[in-house]
Amino acid sequence: MVRHSKNNTASGVFTYAERQMVDYGTKTKRLGSDSKRAFDACYLCLATARTPMVCPSGHISCKECVMQSILEQKKTIERAKQEYAEFQAQQASELAEQQRDRDDAEVQRYIERDVGLSQTRVTKRSSTSDDEQVAESSKRPKLIEFKGAGGSKQRAETKDLVEKPKLPSFWIPSLAPTAKTTVSDPSKHSVQCQASAPAHSLRLKHLVEVQFRTSSKGEKLCPSCDKPLLNSTKISVLAKCGHAVCQRCVNNFVLTTKAPACVVCQKKVSGKADIIQIESEGTGFTGAGGRMVATRYDSALQA
Repeated sequence: MVRHSKNNTASGVFTYAERQMVDYGTKTKRLGSDSKRAFDACYLCLATARTPMVCPSGHISCKECVMQSILEQKKTIERAKQEYAEFQAQQASELAEQQRDRDDAEVQRYIERDVGLSQTRVTKRSSTSDDEQVAESSKRPKLIEFKGAGGSKQRAETKDLVEKPKLPSFWIPSLAPTAKTTVSDPSKHSVQCQASAPAHSLRLKHLVEVQFRTSSKGEKLCPSCDKPLLNSTKISVLAKCGHAVCQRCVNNFVLTTKAPACVVCQKKVSGKADIIQIESEGTGFTGAGGRMVATRYDSALQA
């Protein structure tokens, strides 16, 4: 290979080295195991879960973190409900005010049409003073002369030449349209688990406290086969007791027996409904439910 061949820019296609040096366009990069969350890490604080709790979908979190998340979401929902109630009260008051204006206008039209009375007092021209006549004449539209198509002079009032705007104007403050404030109904909002996309509903009574078997070195072990639990291992939690067992032992020693029970405490298991599989992000080679490629979108090179 000739020296500086990787930096050759005479080719119509970028080489790999040239593409790495260019800082525009869409770039993708494969994530390694260092970018993956451990199976026993909290999805909220990203640290090893203290008093780990698992939701029915298999997402592990610290007990303190998930309690704080649930409390904050409930406060947000209550605040949204209060804002929605205030918005409804404001809408009702505006509708009542509009109805009063319509009623007043209807009463005024009835008085002018049927009774023959009007609130505006008509004054005679002879009784008006000179100053009032000058003010009245100034309000009248002025007549201007212009040449028509045949060259003849014509007169027209200035109010006929001025067209009234029919559409709202965004650059004139007096004609700018006003946007109505809308508030969504929070009655359908509920506490959500943010570990998945889309998020699913979460309740405190559905959380299960996970009990891992830990070795003297701090490794998480399966209580049945004594094998270490890793991100690449399928781990199941028994909902009745919370013991974490690898999926192979669950299939061989729990679900295959006539009376399914936990291999540690012998608590009865109703079936697959009482088994929660822990969601993990896998390793640097396998996805196991996590995204392995990170993509950065940027503007492309334009001539």
